[in-house]
Amino acid sequence: MKKFQLFLVVESLFLTMAFLTILASDFAAAVCILVMVLLVLRFYNMGSRSNFLLTAGLLLLFLIFMLNPYVIAAILFAVAYILINHFSQVKQNNRRALIQFEKDELDVRPKRNKWIGSKQHLISDDYCFDDINIIRVTGSDTIDLSQVIVKGKDNVIVIRKVYGPTQILVPLDVTVKLDVSAVYGNVTYFDFPAYDLRNESIKLSQPADQDLLKSVKLIVSVIAGSVEVKRL
Repeated sequence: MKKFQLFLVVESLFLTMAFLTILASDFAAAVCILVMVLLVLRFYNMGSRSNFLLTAGLLLLFLIFMLNPYVIAAILFAVAYILINHFSQVKQNNRRALIQFEKDELDVRPKRNKWIGSKQHLISDDYCFDDINIIRVTGSDTIDLSQVIVKGKDNVIVIRKVYGPTQILVPLDVTVKLDVSAVYGNVTYFDFPAYDLRNESIKLSQPADQDLLKSVKLIVSVIAGSVEVKRL
């Protein structure tokens, strides 16, 4: 509640300064704003929701057209307040959910996505392979399957990014089913010739490797970037 009170105080200061500067430069515009504010208050007290929203929207639009720095500051502050308040509420809800998960003995492992920068996945051999789901804006991703214990054929790696190369290093006893979709990119699948993608997708697998007991399905969606699968 204190946050909201502080928000109202700051917004009131910005709008008051905006009104005073408009009054000093353009008396007619100040009178127009004052009349619209009174109309907003009247419709609010009368409970006429449609007229209230219409008048409030016209008032905000008029203030934006005035290009007053205090009005712009008030709008930016309001947007920042909404975003910060929203993210704080999301974090609080997530904390409550995690506590409930722990009470119910549910296995949960939240992990933040790294949107930008290079990243190497599966760099420890202390645990078995776990499915990977990555969302990235840009960056280089290297997935080394030699550092984990791969079991079975239901292993999935999903990577969605805007731009950047992706490389997967595969042991000899693991087969890879590759599914790549790109607007502008190229695919290198083991020792086979590279294939250029231009707003298309491609699926690659080796029928001769279907008898292997270990398999990984790699799904990559990228706007622009290269995908390379190579043996160690």
